[in-house]
Amino acid sequence: MNSAIERLLKLRVGEVMGRKVVTVSANQSMGAAATTLLERSIGGAPVVDEQGRCCGILSAGDFVRREVARAAEAAESLDSQEHRLMHERGEIPYHVETVADDRVKSHASPAVQTVSAETSLIDAARIMCAEHIHRLPVLDGASKPAGILTAMDIVAAVIHAIEE
Repeated sequence: MNSAIERLLKLRVGEVMGRKVVTVSANQSMGAAATTLLERSIGGAPVVDEQGRCCGILSAGDFVRREVARAAEAAESLDSQEHRLMHERGEIPYHVETVADDRVKSHASPAVQTVSAETSLIDAARIMCAEHIHRLPVLDGASKPAGILTAMDIVAAVIHAIEE
């Protein structure tokens, strides 16, 4: 067997994952999360609860879905009737609208695929391909993010194995 293939088959996620994990809080606003992603030039991040455990994943697609939902709500509210509140001194018009929860936990994907540092790189790549995802949080024994494996990490590992 080719030595590059042998090397790839032996690699574990922990050998190639990014160790500086950027996370966002489930209770953080979407605006604050967007700022974090932009400042770090990343397209997504694990979402953590108050104990630091991974409880979801936030990606650029979640922001797109949020904006589509907002546009649909805006169009719907244009079609709705204005509500009026009657007061002793006359009518005071009020527009009643539902205020959407704009915290990360309301928009992030709660079903998150994860792996451990001991998972083979090939198995992690299979998960990413099967689920059509670009990043996998790598969790420790307490379900806290210990790393992140991206599609680019896998590409870099393949290039490195070939060039060895």
